[in-house]
Amino acid sequence: MPQVKTSKFLPFSPAMKRLNISLILLVLAGTFIFGFSVLFLAFTAVISSLIMEIIFAYFRDKKIDEGWLMNPLVFVLLLPPTLPVWMAGVGAVFAAFFGKLVFGGYPKYVFNPAVVGIIFLTISFPQYMNTQWLNPLTDVVGTLTPLIRYNLGQDVLANYPLLDLFTGLTPGLIGEVSRGLIIILGLFLVVTKTIDWKAPLAFLVSFFGLSFLGFALGFENFNDPYLGLIVGTLLFASVFLITDKPTLPVNTTARFLYGFLLAFFTLLIRIYAAWPEGVIFALIVMNAIAPLLDSLVTGKPITTLTTAEVK
Repeated sequence: MPQVKTSKFLPFSPAMKRLNISLILLVLAGTFIFGFSVLFLAFTAVISSLIMEIIFAYFRDKKIDEGWLMNPLVFVLLLPPTLPVWMAGVGAVFAAFFGKLVFGGYPKYVFNPAVVGIIFLTISFPQYMNTQWLNPLTDVVGTLTPLIRYNLGQDVLANYPLLDLFTGLTPGLIGEVSRGLIIILGLFLVVTKTIDWKAPLAFLVSFFGLSFLGFALGFENFNDPYLGLIVGTLLFASVFLITDKPTLPVNTTARFLYGFLLAFFTLLIRIYAAWPEGVIFALIVMNAIAPLLDSLVTGKPITTLTTAEVK
C-alpha cells in the first residue's frame, strides 16, 4: 500500500498566490452581485475537485500540486449563478479528472481543465447553462444577457447602461459580469508578471480588428465592434483563460499567432454557430494546436518542445 500523502500540498508560488487572490476577489464580487448561492457553488466546486486531487495523490504517492485551488475557482466563475449546486460538483469532478489529473496534474495538462468542465456541462445540460440567467437588479430568472441581445442586434445599452456593464449589475456568468474589476485585476497581474500579456493583447486587438472590418463592410450579424469587446466572456477569458501557462505556446511569435487564431475562431463561433459565445469552444481548439504553432514558428519537432509553464 502506498504511503498516504493526502495532507501534503505543494506550496503556492508567489504568482499562484496572486492569481488565487484575484479569483477569490471575483468570487466575492459575484456573491455581492448575485447572492450567497455563488459561495455554495464555489465551495462545492473546490471541495469536489479537491477530493479528486486527494484520491490521485494517494494512489500516485505524490503531493497535491499548486493548481488545486485555481482550476475549480476558474471553473465556478464560468457558471451561471442559478446553476444547481450538484451540477457544479459534477462539472468540477469532470474538469479535474478529464481535464487535469489524467494528464498528470499541473502543469502537464493539455486542455484548460475549467474549460473542459464547462464544455461538458454546456453540452450535457444546455437548459441550465444557456437559459437560466439571473438579473441582479430585478431578481428575474431567464432574462437575456447583454451578449445575447448584442448577437440579436438589439440595443444593449438601452437595456444595460455602460456603468452597469462595468460594475456587474447585468445577467451573465458569475465571473464575466464584473468587467471593471477584471480590467483592474488584469493590469495588476500583468504588472506583477503573473500572466503574460502577449496572447491576450493579440486576442483582443485581433477580435476588435476583425469585428470592425466585418462591421465596416456591412457583413450580416457583425455589430458594434467596441461593444463586442465588453459583452460576453472576452475580458474574463483574456485575463484568466488565455494566460493559462500550461496551455500556452512557448515562443513569443507563436503566442501572438495563438491570440489571433483564437480571436478568429471565437468570432466565427459567436456569429455563425448556435452558441451565443465562442471563446470557450475556440480555446479547446487552440489548446490542441498550441504545440503545433511552436513547431511551425521554430521549425523544431513538437516532441522537443515544452509547455510555457514547464519551461
